[in-house]
Amino acid sequence: MGPVGAWDRIRRRQVDSAVRRSTTARVADLTPERLQHRALADLRAATAAGARLVIPEDDEWPAASLAALNQTGDADKPEPLGLYLRGAPLPVDEQGSVTIVGSRSCTPYGRRVAGEFAAELAEAGFRVVSGAAFGIDVAAHRAAMVAASPASTVAVLACGIDRAYPLSHQNLLDEIATGGGTVLSEYPPGTTPARHRFLIRNRLIAALGAVIVVVEAGRRSGTLSTANEASQLGRRVMAVPGPVTSAMSLGCHELLRNKDNRLAATAADVLLELGCAHLGAEQPPPPVRPTDGLDPTAAALYDALPARGRRTTWQLCQDAGIDPDAALGALAELELVGLARREGGEWHRQA
Repeated sequence: MGPVGAWDRIRRRQVDSAVRRSTTARVADLTPERLQHRALADLRAATAAGARLVIPEDDEWPAASLAALNQTGDADKPEPLGLYLRGAPLPVDEQGSVTIVGSRSCTPYGRRVAGEFAAELAEAGFRVVSGAAFGIDVAAHRAAMVAASPASTVAVLACGIDRAYPLSHQNLLDEIATGGGTVLSEYPPGTTPARHRFLIRNRLIAALGAVIVVVEAGRRSGTLSTANEASQLGRRVMAVPGPVTSAMSLGCHELLRNKDNRLAATAADVLLELGCAHLGAEQPPPPVRPTDGLDPTAAALYDALPARGRRTTWQLCQDAGIDPDAALGALAELELVGLARREGGEWHRQA
């Protein structure tokens, strides 16, 4: 049965009890004619907000990303019947996207890490998916937009497509939608945000990313529900470690106790998990130390040289455990490269 036939049966209450329970909130005490009027009003409101309704029969429906929702066995969190979208179509699958989520009450550490991860992933060509909330979400969205463009981020709402929550993020959502990114919601226009809607929305955030990165989360953070949804969908879950004294990292540390999850210390770790390590930012070379290249004997003698004072050759050999015959050549090498100096039969480090 197609969507038109399904809607006609819902309007006329010709559905089984399970469908009736899930639609009661929208159809109770309304005649079929009034229901039709409400549906048309929703579409007009979406159009006025610059949005469109996309259904599974449409070419731009992200079928590959959302298919896993029907395989979890959770009848309360199925694939949505439709999505209201502003901006560009969603990618056909999740492989080019990474979900970054975390606490609304994040620390400066979490905000910085979320921004660094999002920027590097966007520069590598990945879309950053998040929920447009305060804290980690907005840091990830903004960093991706600055590093690449608004087209590099996707915002999933827990309210109607014509609303912004929080209200102060209205400009952010407009920038994403008009700049080539995507803003979406499964809720009709006018729907207000509520706790249960955030929890239901989280399954979409999890489904739209190939990997989910939890930057900061308290022990009872709602972000952990997104990580749980991702695990059920077969997505890879990564968590950023934080200070053991930070309550905002307790949830991340709990996730890392699960052997199936992965640690994300840098964006390069995420790219490696995606099989795209070559796309990461070039790492700076390790610092060059003056002792690099010394053979083991010379290195041991150098370590035995005191930071202050002097030692005889015999004393150095005793401290380093080096045979005196081998020490003579090694000390000469240290003097040649400017690491040691002999004065009055004693050795000291070259300043």
